[in-house]
This record gives sequence, structure tokens and C-alpha cells, in this order.
Amino acid sequence: MDLRQSKCPLNFVQTKLALEKLPEGGQLEVWIQLGGESALNIPKSLSQEGHLVLRQERDEPAGYERLWIQKGRATENSVVEER
Repeated sequence: MDLRQSKCPLNFVQTKLALEKLPEGGQLEVWIQLGGESALNIPKSLSQEGHLVLRQERDEPAGYERLWIQKGRATENSVVEER
């Protein structure tokens, strides 16, 4: 999924929606723009939600990063408690 034109947090939301369509253990490849918060926050946020970032590959000259993500189970970190 090419999200190089999307900005944070929209690219995270799009990644999360794509993962929801996959079965547990399914894999997704995502391309994001280097620089800014996306390259740091997306892998961290996905891990907190129970997904596994299998691999990250930066292409500095082209200005993007590729992420390979495996869908995991929701964890208690991904559940927002209402008060």
C-alpha cells in the first residue's frame, strides 16, 4: 500500500483500516514518506496495537520507507477505556 502522499495521522489510520480487513497473521506492505513523525510513530503505534513489524527498509535517496507488517491480535493496549 503506497501511502507516500499521505500525512500523519491519516497514513496510520489507512494502515490500520487495511489491517482490519486481513485475517490474523496476514501481512501488509506499506510505503511511507521518510522524515516527519510517520516513520517513527507508525511502527511504534502498530506494535502497541498488537501487530508485528516484521521488517523496515529505508530508501534514503528515494525518500521513503517500506514496512512489512503482520496482523496480530488486539491487545489491552489497543482497547481504549471509556470513563
